[in-house]
Amino acid sequence: MLNSILIRRYNMPNKFTSAILVLISSLFFINPSYAEPVFAIKASIYKLQNEITVDSKIEQALKNLSPTHQPQLLTLLNKSAMIEIGDDTQMTALEVKPNAEGSHFNASLKLKEQVDGKWESISSFMPQIPNGQTVYLSRTFTDKVWLIKIIGKRYESIKRAEQALNQK
Repeated sequence: MLNSILIRRYNMPNKFTSAILVLISSLFFINPSYAEPVFAIKASIYKLQNEITVDSKIEQALKNLSPTHQPQLLTLLNKSAMIEIGDDTQMTALEVKPNAEGSHFNASLKLKEQVDGKWESISSFMPQIPNGQTVYLSRTFTDKVWLIKIIGKRYESIKRAEQALNQK
């Protein structure tokens, strides 16, 4: 179809040529106001010593600690996204899936570590986390407490989601 339009272009006066080119270009460029909604996730993963307890004052306890990883994910509504971080001895995987409206999302954390040459793993799952809410998942695994802070939020476009993820 595009070739037939371009071939006809040569037989038309300039004002019609311009109108056709504007029409064609409008088909290739999407207006940001019509962009597809996305879901953005910010996560902070902490590997803590067993002596640290996870309680209601968690934000205060984390102020003096640095996260091991801080992955960020973008996904379409009703689609899964996963990030795996690690090496040959340990692996952390975070998977999220928002619902079709972006009002809630599910989060799954999987930890794998090699102990005596064998992989051991443990998972945590939290369903139906409300849009914009901060949640914490924690697991004790191979003498460490793994804690993940997750915030997920729906945005109307990839551009807006990327801007939010880049803010501190």
